[in-house]
Amino acid sequence: MVIDTTQSEKWNAYLKALRGPFTKRAKLEFLYPDGSVMFTVDNNKNNPLSKAFIQEGSITVNFNNGQRRTANVKLANVDGKFSFEVNKIWFGTMIRLSEGLVLPNGEEFYLPQGVFYLKDPTENVIPNENTVTWDLYDKWSYLDGTLFGTLDGIYEIPMGVNIFSAIASILKLDRGNGMALDPVVPQFTDYYNGKTQTLEDGSLGYLTDTPYTYRAESSGLTYADILLEMNKMIAGCIGYDSVGRLCVEPSQDDVDDREKPVLYEFTSANSQFLGLTYTVLNGDVYNDVIIEGQSLSDYGVVGGRAINTDPKSDTNIYILGRKIIRESQNGYYSKDVCESLARFRLKRYTTLQKNVSIECGQMFHIQENQLITIQRPDKPGNPVERHLISGFERDLAQNGKMTINATSVNDYPDVTTETWPLEAEEDED
Repeated sequence: MVIDTTQSEKWNAYLKALRGPFTKRAKLEFLYPDGSVMFTVDNNKNNPLSKAFIQEGSITVNFNNGQRRTANVKLANVDGKFSFEVNKIWFGTMIRLSEGLVLPNGEEFYLPQGVFYLKDPTENVIPNENTVTWDLYDKWSYLDGTLFGTLDGIYEIPMGVNIFSAIASILKLDRGNGMALDPVVPQFTDYYNGKTQTLEDGSLGYLTDTPYTYRAESSGLTYADILLEMNKMIAGCIGYDSVGRLCVEPSQDDVDDREKPVLYEFTSANSQFLGLTYTVLNGDVYNDVIIEGQSLSDYGVVGGRAINTDPKSDTNIYILGRKIIRESQNGYYSKDVCESLARFRLKRYTTLQKNVSIECGQMFHIQENQLITIQRPDKPGNPVERHLISGFERDLAQNGKMTINATSVNDYPDVTTETWPLEAEEDED
């Protein structure tokens, strides 16, 4: 008998179930444009509602600006219901992937893992077997030209327009068949609201307003190019989350990850932890980052510089000397934005030498850009280290493993910001 429980009780039961053997559940929900469910297929071959079931597959997530989630799924297409053709699975069909487990009381507990579109389906028909294999790409694929999104003409966003309103209006554009690019309301950070920055001419401007007129007029550009340009104006982080909603987050707020909640605590004693591998990428380490922006007028070069001077960091400039990387970024128009991006870049460049790959049992609440902790029995005192998740990969099968890629936030330095360019350097130019 299944006994209904509250969400809090389900969550606690889920966390407890992760510690021991459990029955994995994975399902694909095929959605109407408004997000309601047409039909569902899962990994339970004994499901009385469908003869088809998920045989195998995997999901991969990486914290990028743009495409973040991909998946690969193989279905036993017993009744031919999932062939790629009109009135079955066709262009524009959205597919929501969820994973979870069977709770001790018999209830199925699911967590969303993304909303996807289907690309390059393969159908394999042999005697006594019919399978389909799908590559799934998150909804960014309908903006960047992977499946849809190439511009048909010149698009212009005037100076002084609210950046978030511009992004939302693009998502509402008609595909040409009466359907919006993305009907789901995006989620925007309020970090930038009310904040101002000093522009090249010395005046103040709102961070949320476009500082110049942007024209997308080159052939081959996409809606994603416009969104990335809008995101670049605030040096933000943009992509789709696990529920299929476009999110814009501040990279500036991402500098101090030590304050984020911890999703899971790995120890050698719990059953989820299978081992870890540290990779030293010393060639990719930099401790002095210069961002050169794009001048909008004759006020000179715009830029920002961030330096690792933290005495607690083993990659600071006093130990390594200055290891400089200099980047040019068109569209970064103020000192404040350039400095914010320089700080964000430095955080990653100065810690790449300590990437960690964790092999563990399957967990379904793991999210990119969130924290986990790892107890290190190989170090004196068995210290607990915090790590920021940069991505993960997980099998959809019952017995498949999970790999989490992360970076130790213990290694993030305190950052020193310096004025750049120096007056002398401007004079030389």
